Amino acid sequence: MKFKKDEFLESKAFKFAQKYWLYIVVVIALIIVAISSVNIYKEEVLELDPTLKYEDQGTISFAAASFDTLNPLVSKSEDTYYLSKLMYSSLFEYTDNLNVAGDLVENYTVDTEKAFVDLKLKAGITWHDGKAFTTSDVRFTVNVIKAQGSSGLYYENAAKIHSVSVKDDLNVRIYFNNNYNCSLDDLTFPIVQGNKTSSVGTFIRDIENFKPVGTGQYKFDSYDSFKEVKLTPNDSYYGAKATNRISVKILPSKGTASSMLEIGSVTCYTEKGSERKSLVNDKELKMYDIVSNEVDFIVFNTSRPHVKNKIVRRGLCYAIDNENILQDGYMEDGILTDTIYYPNFLGIADKNSSYNFDREKAKETLASVGYEDKNRNGKIQKDNEKEIALTILVNSNNANRLAAARIMSKNLESIGFTININSVPWEEYNTLIAQRNFDILITGYEMDAAYDLRQFFDGTNPWGYMDNEMLQEARDLDRLHTAAEYTNIYDELKELMIEKVPYYPLCYKKMGLIGVDTFEAKQLPMFNDIYKNCQTWSWQKKIPLKEETK
Repeated sequence: MKFKKDEFLESKAFKFAQKYWLYIVVVIALIIVAISSVNIYKEEVLELDPTLKYEDQGTISFAAASFDTLNPLVSKSEDTYYLSKLMYSSLFEYTDNLNVAGDLVENYTVDTEKAFVDLKLKAGITWHDGKAFTTSDVRFTVNVIKAQGSSGLYYENAAKIHSVSVKDDLNVRIYFNNNYNCSLDDLTFPIVQGNKTSSVGTFIRDIENFKPVGTGQYKFDSYDSFKEVKLTPNDSYYGAKATNRISVKILPSKGTASSMLEIGSVTCYTEKGSERKSLVNDKELKMYDIVSNEVDFIVFNTSRPHVKNKIVRRGLCYAIDNENILQDGYMEDGILTDTIYYPNFLGIADKNSSYNFDREKAKETLASVGYEDKNRNGKIQKDNEKEIALTILVNSNNANRLAAARIMSKNLESIGFTININSVPWEEYNTLIAQRNFDILITGYEMDAAYDLRQFFDGTNPWGYMDNEMLQEARDLDRLHTAAEYTNIYDELKELMIEKVPYYPLCYKKMGLIGVDTFEAKQLPMFNDIYKNCQTWSWQKKIPLKEETK
């Protein structure tokens, strides 16, 4: 085809270009800049190496130390406990704020005084082998747990159950032994498949060759006791379906998990240790922060004269710079809360403003009950005392708490108290607690997800604190109620704890979900379910691009 110059000069395309040439140049320039920006973003912001290809992977690999058995009701292994949550469902599950919600249960009603709960199961749920899930499976599970005895992980839960009355395939009533020691938290154990041809005893003895069959999000694929456990998505799952596969690598110890990340054998694992931040930075890994179940807090010895008064305790709290303690004492590896209960427990939002650090407010509060600097010498006096000395007891082996004690000491001295820090080794520390030989104790607990904290108010705690009003509320949290009722009860207990402040929380510590540098977690797990939401996790494998030959 011969090019005709005259026709081209007279064409509409040429005239349009001639008229709007400046705009066209600008648009082309913008396109070039946009393409360059995308490349810069990929290389610098996302830190994607242009010499590598990033390939999506369909398998997430976790790390485990050992599995004594895959039988979820017989196992004593922590790794089996967490893995079972992927393969098995429960009647109820914990929400992100540790309230309870139906899992296998469609709806329910409770009778608090008569101590029973009526459950209606979700229709159409099947086991991984295709058989229908029914209420008979619930009864079988309870019988297995009870027969397993106190050595089982879930015995404490099932031991509270008196009987399971099956009405039909979807409706069941569970009776508890009494109405003061039972709750929906007790129904969070995994439900296993009953078998008409197999006895409870046979199920308990099935250890070495046990093959899990659950109703959970993932189903069992294979198990090599020296290598790994493989799971595949359950296409018939009644909830959010997974697409990624799971491989749980069996390592000599969990301590080698970070090394396995570097060579791509493991995708991610959870870690509580305080050294995890430096590990992540040194090895260029990715980490997501999760709130753990470990809380550090202050105990006021209410048998001592100067902290017996709740108004004095409030004044002391106003004087404590908890944000500084979190920043310098815990290196910001935690979060502030209103009480010793989990952050935003049962949906009641923490405000962290009940006792904001305020020296003037502290002095004003203390002065209202006669604690003030009457001689203008910088020291607080009460009645005829020249100075008031308080003792802070702390374990000398815990660096975070020791740092918190030093900051706290400076805070309280700045408003006129004389402070003695009694920093002692673990055995002496516990002896002094039992003797109640302190004014302020810095301690910590690892809480269970059920949050039965009755011992903190009933006088059986190591420091002997008792309060009947708060104990009644704490007891009510361990009775049968609906999720909404649990929230209302805790709301009342929380107000009492803030008013009387026998305990003052320093922080809930964080833990980390650590993964390879291309690991992405759209939704995070919980301390009590470290694989929760793993169906939203993904990662990419880096593959070097071959250089073009000339």
